[in-house]
Amino acid sequence: DFMDYDFDEAPHLGQDGCLDWTSPSNTGLETIWCDDCALTKLYNAKYSRISRADFWVIAANSVIRQTSINQELDLKKTYYWGRQDLDSCPGSALRLPTTQGCQDVEGVFLERMGLTWQDAVALLGAHTLGRGNKNFSGHHGTWVPNDKEAQIFDKKYYEELFRRAWFPRDEGTLHQDWTTGNPNSASPKMMLNTDVCLLYDIDSKFPCCSRTNLFDNQGNNRCNTEELSNNECSPYDSSNERFPASQAVRKFLGGAGPNNNNEPFYDAFTIAWFKATTNGLDNLKPIRDKC
Repeated sequence: DFMDYDFDEAPHLGQDGCLDWTSPSNTGLETIWCDDCALTKLYNAKYSRISRADFWVIAANSVIRQTSINQELDLKKTYYWGRQDLDSCPGSALRLPTTQGCQDVEGVFLERMGLTWQDAVALLGAHTLGRGNKNFSGHHGTWVPNDKEAQIFDKKYYEELFRRAWFPRDEGTLHQDWTTGNPNSASPKMMLNTDVCLLYDIDSKFPCCSRTNLFDNQGNNRCNTEELSNNECSPYDSSNERFPASQAVRKFLGGAGPNNNNEPFYDAFTIAWFKATTNGLDNLKPIRDKC
């Protein structure tokens, strides 16, 4: 709901309980929010005294807490209430990101929402939950190794992005994305252009493979083809305006080598989530610890 916010354009939109159901970016949400959907029924039965916008933030906060490691990521202190719902939000779909590349990340999170690269990279870490469905978005697979891990809110997304050999899939189509391992797997792993571009300059070098130095047990290069194995994606150098994005990815790894340190990601996500869910709303109120 917050990704259509624009502080330079009226109406600003953002957290208003309104979605453009005709937008391809929202395809699939009708299976979550509909008259017969469990979440909608819960809202109508118990929480209709608050706005949809407030309820959607509560629901997201709850999912994040319940799926975070040891339920450590409690966003209660970031929650402020008082959002007002809109019945229609014309122009909303034009502000939503596509999956084409980092220009979409920049346009939505930096230019219109006023966030930093670290904020944007932290919010994209939510891709660690769930999966893409080709029937909705045209992209299929999980951002993490399997469906079980896709139910855990942790830093695995950054580990996968950094440590695997990602190469283009469905090149030349509207749904081009990236995969790793067996491209014909029934349970594929995936990254979008908007993910890979956080670490690699795919605008200047494409197609490419993110890690050309990885091999399987049979000695085959993990980049899938000989051409890709000789064409490694270019990392950003310090003069590139997107270099802070790659720095954030490395920061959220939690340290060198395998580790269980989610603190850098959780801390940054908390800040970014508060900014995104309160953006442009001056009259919100904190919840009370006691009634």
